[in-house]
Amino acid sequence: MVEAHSAIAGVVRVRREALGLSRAELARRAGVSEAVIQKVEQGTRQPTPTALAALFEALDVPMQYRDHAANVLQPELTDIPYDGEIPDQDELDFLNSLPYPACYQTVPGLDLIAANDAYLQTFPGLTPGVNIIAWMLLDPIARHVMGDWERETHLMVWAFRHMAPGITTPEHIERITGLCRDAPDWQRLWSTDIPPAEIGLRPTRVRSPETGEFTHMQIQLFGCELPRRPWWMYALVPAQAIPA
Repeated sequence: MVEAHSAIAGVVRVRREALGLSRAELARRAGVSEAVIQKVEQGTRQPTPTALAALFEALDVPMQYRDHAANVLQPELTDIPYDGEIPDQDELDFLNSLPYPACYQTVPGLDLIAANDAYLQTFPGLTPGVNIIAWMLLDPIARHVMGDWERETHLMVWAFRHMAPGITTPEHIERITGLCRDAPDWQRLWSTDIPPAEIGLRPTRVRSPETGEFTHMQIQLFGCELPRRPWWMYALVPAQAIPA
């Protein structure tokens, strides 16, 4: 859990610096003392939920990360570690009933747990047991099938960097970073921030295995609540309206 609080401290520092704010200015905007901000950024003080909420609001931290921080601060209530469990047959039948690409994946580690036929055909080589981040960075087919490869890969790396500590074991984090660190784009994507406005799910271009043409697809990501599962469902559906 120390790693998780250190990651939260890092997000506060990175967002403050990206916005060009001094600690004094952030203290004024958030109504939190400068001394508290310094200790939070240094990882020497665990922020209260109230103080962290004020800092996140002042820094325009994405809602996805705010949800993650809440889980980190209350792990005994929300944590469901992935220990190799696989979906039962009903869950696999549901996945295979979907006409468009869909899979079960861990978040934020992005290990592929199961996928339907449409997903396997759309993303060749991305099969259960493969890490999606590593596939995006290391398999040349990823750039061929993903028209917005840069944006999608950066989002995956950003989420893994900031959200994996405290959720994913240190050994698993090291395994994934070990797989990826020799990729030419790894260090650049790992070390750069993403503006909050760019983090929301938006239509992405995916090459159709039938026509070979790019199709705009809307990304849908669903947590499994009943029953609770340590994976999420990722699905792509044709986008009906594409923003200019």
